[in-house]
Amino acid sequence: MAQEVVPIIYLSTSEVAKAKQTAQDLKSAQDRNSRAAIEWRNFHQSYQVAHPELAGLRFASDFRVAFARKTLSSPFPLDAEAAMVELSTEERQKAESLHREMLEAKRMLDQAQKSWSDYWQQLVVDHVSPSPASSGVIVTLANGKSATIPEPWFNGVLFTADFRIAVPQVAVPR
Repeated sequence: MAQEVVPIIYLSTSEVAKAKQTAQDLKSAQDRNSRAAIEWRNFHQSYQVAHPELAGLRFASDFRVAFARKTLSSPFPLDAEAAMVELSTEERQKAESLHREMLEAKRMLDQAQKSWSDYWQQLVVDHVSPSPASSGVIVTLANGKSATIPEPWFNGVLFTADFRIAVPQVAVPR
């Protein structure tokens, strides 16, 4: 049984530094996003526990009230209403702060993911020439130019722990 040979990219010292920094930025953004989501979820759950009468509670966009749908036993035309509780000043400030952090963390994660994608796509374009016979994916690089990421590189890259070598993601068995 023959072994499949795998294309490889050997990174220069400056490329290694850029890969490490971009990967660290992505990891930091992922960690921040996870922490923010957990903090928001914990706040929401603790508020829900404090107000069991508001099953499935949601916060108003101005964080002045929390509300939930309450089913009524009365007939037509109203079969439900919004049950509400007003947040204290401290609760409102905490909710606003946690929500703001969650949105900012998500924005930073999106930006870091885009930077990572831009980085590895540019790396592949710089090192791998598409073969006329092979398929590929056309991407728009960070500089606005279009380029083809050839097979098998278009599913992403995997780096060694020291970032000195990159291989196509599909080339490594899972």
